[in-house]
Amino acid sequence: MQYNELYQKLKEAFDLNQNSSEIVDLNLRITKYQSTSLNAAEDLLNGSAHLSCPKHDIHFKESDVINNISGNTDVDILDYDIECNKIFDYYIVQRLDQYKSNGAIILFHGLNEKKWDKYLPWAYEIAQQTNKAVILFPIAFHMNRAEDSWSDRRKMVEVSKNRIKNNRDNTDSSYVNAAISARLEAHPQRIFWSGFQTYSDTIKLIYHIKKGKIDTLNKTATIDLFGYSIGSFLSIILMMANPKGIFSNSKLFCFCGGMTIDRMFPISKYIMDSRAAIKMQTVFAELLSTDFKNDKRLGHFQNPVLHKEESWFKMMLRYNYFQKERESRFTELQHQIKTYVLEKDEVAPPIEALNTLKGGYRKIEIDVEIVDHDFDYSHMIPFPLTVKNENDVTKAFNQFIQSAKEFYKKEV
Repeated sequence: MQYNELYQKLKEAFDLNQNSSEIVDLNLRITKYQSTSLNAAEDLLNGSAHLSCPKHDIHFKESDVINNISGNTDVDILDYDIECNKIFDYYIVQRLDQYKSNGAIILFHGLNEKKWDKYLPWAYEIAQQTNKAVILFPIAFHMNRAEDSWSDRRKMVEVSKNRIKNNRDNTDSSYVNAAISARLEAHPQRIFWSGFQTYSDTIKLIYHIKKGKIDTLNKTATIDLFGYSIGSFLSIILMMANPKGIFSNSKLFCFCGGMTIDRMFPISKYIMDSRAAIKMQTVFAELLSTDFKNDKRLGHFQNPVLHKEESWFKMMLRYNYFQKERESRFTELQHQIKTYVLEKDEVAPPIEALNTLKGGYRKIEIDVEIVDHDFDYSHMIPFPLTVKNENDVTKAFNQFIQSAKEFYKKEV
């Protein structure tokens, strides 16, 4: 079956409202589960009246100062008030001939994603080829954890127009990225707090698996990770942190990612506009250079003495900061991580994956596989759905799946 045919068939079968769907001729089952993130939201998200660090019994009196600049109440909403981010659905994709899978791969998507469509063929083939279930797990404020209005073309066109009107130098603004651009420009630290919430949600998910609460997974199931784009960034931090040893035997396959966040270039009509990207990089550079002096709450969680695990976030922010510590940890993880990058990817350049994961002197043995294709592709659309190049696209997709399969099946 061609890639575009598989994509269309899976898209038509994927029903967000059904608890379980089966496609017999594809040997596929997709099961929906619900998760809650109430405690993490209350502890971490701006707008909460109970911001705290339970580990140290510290309560932060004031919420973050947010410069709401969009002029749209749907966009300027406080993070804690977004109810769909606290109670959300995730999906398990697995072979129909397995009632309970003995392994699971948690898949994290890219930045500013609202639909799972693109990931369905990836999850399907990985599940079929590895015999592991693939868990489509949404990052905070993305997918079904994002406000519906952020995808409303009419509303977001106005937000985008205002962002261009107020700054003529702003490039790549669109209705697709208007909400995330406005929210990240207003408060770039949202990248950390949404990541930290997802970090906490992931740990909770794994504990539920190990307690036998997920009926389609054995409680002894192995846990691996798959990260695409910013999902690779989150996955790498999870592997580096390894909270309570839950990822000691895990593997991480990165796709179109693997570099520090300052070496990614997310300015795109599909991801974020230039104002947001510049503000994000500027603020994090300032926070690092001042040791988080102007953000005491974030500084608390980035103190490696107080929060060794969570502080790996700051070590993945800028390439020239904490390089020694980062490369030492990657050396320890060198047989548990692989990245698959595209030569013409302008958002996540392969050279930056090499620099970050293999180190400045290329002494780290993390496998960085760089591939190129004869057809037109991009970071956002690595496998185009055009009929014209369908044979080449299908071949490229199968090559990608084969690489992931061999890595997940290889002994650590």
